[in-house]
Amino acid sequence: MQVTVTRTDNISPRLRRAVKELENRKPITEAMGLYLTSWTVRAFDDSSLRPAPWPSRQGILPRARPLLKLSGSLWRSIKSHSTNDRVTISSDRKYAAIHQLGGTTSPHIIKARNKKALFWPGAGHPVKSVKHPGSRIPARPFMPFLGSGGMMPAAREGVEDVIRVKVLEMLQ
Repeated sequence: MQVTVTRTDNISPRLRRAVKELENRKPITEAMGLYLTSWTVRAFDDSSLRPAPWPSRQGILPRARPLLKLSGSLWRSIKSHSTNDRVTISSDRKYAAIHQLGGTTSPHIIKARNKKALFWPGAGHPVKSVKHPGSRIPARPFMPFLGSGGMMPAAREGVEDVIRVKVLEMLQ
């Protein structure tokens, strides 16, 4: 999953002019990327940093850690990539997008891999494979982006502060 922040219309006109005057803007986009990556990683533990609350896991016993933190591979996969004009926040995990946005998985066959058959209480007999109908995965957003394409107000203000500080550093 990859989210690209290209909107600058929320930045004050004076700040936008200052940024345009700088030929090398990569230090600014790198600082923005670090800020947004940090925000996203902290959102796995701090629900106030998420654009929406995570739905409960129905029918599953509660665990000590939330679903998206079970192995830690999702939050550890959050990275940023910057160019002179753009910053991209992304994850290389296949399931990142469906957790951020929600959706439905395709029907698929589950086969026994490590044993001769699948087993679960009540199956009645050894089962070599089962057809899974697919699952509806509710959105559990962890990146500070809203469905409308904008950014959470607090995250946007933080990004603007990062831009101000970097522009002042670079203009001195």
